[in-house]
Amino acid sequence: MQRSPGLRYWTSCLSVPGGERVSPAKVALVLILGLLIAGGLVGLWVRSRVGTSRPDYLGTGVVVALLPPPSTLHATRPVIIIHHDPIPGLMAEAMSMPFIAASASLFEGLRPGDRIAFGLKGPPGALLVVSLERLEPGTTR
Repeated sequence: MQRSPGLRYWTSCLSVPGGERVSPAKVALVLILGLLIAGGLVGLWVRSRVGTSRPDYLGTGVVVALLPPPSTLHATRPVIIIHHDPIPGLMAEAMSMPFIAASASLFEGLRPGDRIAFGLKGPPGALLVVSLERLEPGTTR
């Protein structure tokens, strides 16, 4: 079995103007910096696509249940069951259904029976509640 060329081979192929050889340490440093920059750019792209700052869908409804993890519906994520009104652009019918919440801290100050406005993020098959706001009784949105 042949061995692949090592770092020393590749650095011997590189030279800077004036005929000097590039040290393996410099090549390794440049490669590591390139990987860090590429990783950072990928991270920024992922956060821009998945970030929780702006919901894809907005809805209103009534809290049926708040289930911190672990629960019978999800082992590691908080779940909220909402009897929601029609959600523009997503669901034309009102119904009760569970949603995974981005954080249990969204549940602070809420209890079953509260009227809420909520924001959902993600594709229709994997929606995540990213914002919850308790509405005063009689308030509509």
